[in-house]
Amino acid sequence: MLALGALVLVGAGVWAVVGLIGPGGYEKVPECAVAEGETLDELVPEAEAEVDDRIDGMEQEGREGEQCRWASGEDSAHTPSAVRVVMVRTGTEGGSAGEEAAAELLDGASQQQERTALSGLGDEAYSWYDAEVEPLGWGCVGARTANLYVETCYSSAADYGRTEPIPDADMVDGAKRLAREVLTAAEEGKG
Repeated sequence: MLALGALVLVGAGVWAVVGLIGPGGYEKVPECAVAEGETLDELVPEAEAEVDDRIDGMEQEGREGEQCRWASGEDSAHTPSAVRVVMVRTGTEGGSAGEEAAAELLDGASQQQERTALSGLGDEAYSWYDAEVEPLGWGCVGARTANLYVETCYSSAADYGRTEPIPDADMVDGAKRLAREVLTAAEEGKG
């Protein structure tokens, strides 16, 4: 009898995850709250939300998007740092068309960069460093899971005057950690 009870619990847990995400993938774009966790606190101590907005003009394409940004406050005792997150849910019907559209967003965002394929992060993911963005550059990760595209980027100074960035690899590592936390929270239906 105990084994039967355990089977029912496992089955109920699986149903709950499928119910949040839906049979065709994500039914809505997550909110910025999915990024507000331990990793954000570590990357940007005393973070202040600067952007928490819907991305306009995507509805006619069957998409919805959310953009988020946090940065160190002017009075922060820590060196300046910031993170930004962009999330786009593609496809009104879900399924393979939504997945293909999310894959195109991932490819479009990362193909202009010297990108590195990542494993164990969504269905497919790449990391890159964008040195062209002033003043410090950004370490970024783009990931696709089902019909959801998520891009996380991290930038930090090694000095209070924002003249020297931390190493590129550290920025990319921060973006990877944040992407993992965002994707986990989105899958669990938080935000």
